[in-house]
Amino acid sequence: MIKWIKSDWKHNRFRLICETLGSVCFISIYIILAWYGDSASVLPIFIIQIAGSTFHIINAYMRNSVNLIVLNIIVIAIAIFGIGRMIL
Repeated sequence: MIKWIKSDWKHNRFRLICETLGSVCFISIYIILAWYGDSASVLPIFIIQIAGSTFHIINAYMRNSVNLIVLNIIVIAIAIFGIGRMIL
């Protein structure tokens, strides 16, 4: 696995950064939910989710992964729908 990271850093640095930032966004959502439980605010979670999915879409595009692009577009659409329901 270390070889993969070194190879990505050498040949695909931008993709590795996008992939890492996207993963950090999703991990941070789980940390927020674990820390605050039922009292966690949903709006920051949706915003972090949109950011993480955006990074993952960039990564998926660079990997030519249609499945991951579509999955993350759906995730963003759900988050936007949720934000819309919160506002209205």
